[in-house]
Amino acid sequence: MKSVAALLCLLSLVIAEQAPVFLWGVNSEAKPALTTVSKTEFSEIVASQKKDNTLVVFLENGLTTKDFSCTNALTSKSCYAHLQEVPEKTFYASVEDPVDALKSIGDYEYNSVDATGKLSNNLELNEGKVVFVTFDDQSESNRAACLESHDSIITSISKQLNGKAIFVYTTAPQTSSLALKRERRAAADSNGVVFRSGAELLLYYTTLTVENSKDKSTTTLTPTSMLVTPTNATALSVTLTTTPQLTFDVTLSGGYFFMTNVKWNDISFRSNDVYAPTDFSYFCGNLTLYGKGTAEEPSTYTLHWNSLQFQAPFGSTTNKDFVFGDAWHCVGFFTGGILSGLLIVALLLTITFVGVCWMMDINTMDRFDDPKGKTITINASE
Repeated sequence: MKSVAALLCLLSLVIAEQAPVFLWGVNSEAKPALTTVSKTEFSEIVASQKKDNTLVVFLENGLTTKDFSCTNALTSKSCYAHLQEVPEKTFYASVEDPVDALKSIGDYEYNSVDATGKLSNNLELNEGKVVFVTFDDQSESNRAACLESHDSIITSISKQLNGKAIFVYTTAPQTSSLALKRERRAAADSNGVVFRSGAELLLYYTTLTVENSKDKSTTTLTPTSMLVTPTNATALSVTLTTTPQLTFDVTLSGGYFFMTNVKWNDISFRSNDVYAPTDFSYFCGNLTLYGKGTAEEPSTYTLHWNSLQFQAPFGSTTNKDFVFGDAWHCVGFFTGGILSGLLIVALLLTITFVGVCWMMDINTMDRFDDPKGKTITINASE
């Protein structure tokens, strides 16, 4: 039991994401540099200082404690020359899941800022709101230049909101790291098709085909336009003009938008798993929708959507030129490969544990010949 408890403790430490946090605009409790602040403790610290103020959280991709010692090679100045001058600041070297902790203390929303320091949406200072700001620049410069640029952007925004908000600078979660930005750029190639309907729907894909396994035929769909008709406050009817037309509905439920009622040439397709939060965009590298049939006569049609990405904000933004939010992937975290790897690791750990137990159970001999006594005689008989 002790070994199991130790293993669970080790796994919890590995899963938890620890990141540095720089907090300013308010006096807060300092912690020793070598102490890891738990998620619950950190949320309580910020909540006690936040009160009715807006909390603006700047998320830096791949931020580590070493970045705070970064210096410019030419000027020998710190990459955070502006942040070093802010008053009422506190630095936590290690905080457990700071983004999740901040999400738990109030309503939150996402925003982004480009290389010029322009926010995608205006900051609305509502009481108690948490605003996460990501850096959406496409800079390929070195790390020091990137941090210096972000330092200037953060300072500019914080000066505009001086006295009206408190600020946090920390690491962006892995789900919104640079890998997602590279993925979006790779998806936006010249062969892709983009359809937009104001602030209602943004759709992107590379290829769209329908296959019939019965006669082994493939039909490539090439829509020329997209028509979006709101049926009510929580539903959109979408028509892609092709021959025949492809239609589907996008509905809102519980903060998620769903693709439903997919139909082409009077053939309905199942789309139960096509959904995402309104602040995110749904993304799937190879989405396959199977036709609806019956037990007696199953459907032989499948709809293939390659590199599909779409988002229906449903009022979370009114910007008609909004860009895709962070990708909500159709493939879950525990893929077949990951599960196979975990099972192999568990098997190897079990073998190692049993082997160690057997080695610890080896005992030394307790019977030896006495040279002065009678010789031990063992009779061997057939």
